[in-house]
Amino acid sequence: MQAPTGPECPDCGSREKRFPPGREGQYHVFCDNCGHDFGRYDQLIENFRHILADLEEKLGIDDASPRPAPDSRD
Repeated sequence: MQAPTGPECPDCGSREKRFPPGREGQYHVFCDNCGHDFGRYDQLIENFRHILADLEEKLGIDDASPRPAPDSRD
């Protein structure tokens, strides 16, 4: 099942998140405005991987890893 693509909190609509301290691999993501629990960070990221895969496919690239910026010729 794919998660909704919007980053907004389902309770208050805020896009701001907070990552309180926790044990490695068990960090939860919370809405900074109302405290809604989005679940574990690793699960949240996996739920949204389809967005990146769809974008890469539309752009015709195999990997959207960071790349060095091209040299500018100003």
